[in-house]
Amino acid sequence: MKEEKEVLEKASSQIAVLKKLYNQLGVVLQECPGSITVSYKRTEILVLVFRYHGEWRSETQTAVSLLTFMHWLETGNLLMHTEAEQKLGLNASDFGLDIEDYLIGVCFMSNELPRYVVNQVTAGDYDCPRKVLKFLTDLHAAFRMLNLRNDFLRKKFDGMKYDLRRVEEVYYDVKIRGLADKAEEVSYDIKIGGPDDHGDPAGDEGTHKQS
Repeated sequence: MKEEKEVLEKASSQIAVLKKLYNQLGVVLQECPGSITVSYKRTEILVLVFRYHGEWRSETQTAVSLLTFMHWLETGNLLMHTEAEQKLGLNASDFGLDIEDYLIGVCFMSNELPRYVVNQVTAGDYDCPRKVLKFLTDLHAAFRMLNLRNDFLRKKFDGMKYDLRRVEEVYYDVKIRGLADKAEEVSYDIKIGGPDDHGDPAGDEGTHKQS
């Protein structure tokens, strides 16, 4: 859509601003008392004091969420961790993007997809639910492979199944009403509303692979 393209172009123009801000933050951290560098595999890595990380954690997660959503709108694919670092002008060997901030940002992006699907269907894009359902299904399956130790991240991941359910409901509603063209069926094997929806936070982590 023309309007969507214009919005994406306007939002993309702000990525350079984000890069500049994170570059300034990196300079401040280098000069901050208590920050040191250690040698690891011939690379000087900045050791960030955790109390400082909390100062920009929430903003970074939001930035990752927006960048991930924009990337999906443009490509239909997930923005990888290294790609998010590049967009923010970060460098893993100096001042990188925390992996948990990235994953939480992706979960935030998932929260926006059900609303996006409803808006698109209202606008007449009846194939959108199929595309989003396929993407969310793959994303959910990928998260299930992780051994999530962060309680907040685990809760955000648990909420992803509800995003998936809401999109699934829209998808089948469109199918039942005969509004969608004959499109490729979404094949997936995910149990929604399973026994650990409200059970042990550890869930089935025992079978998950270590990230």
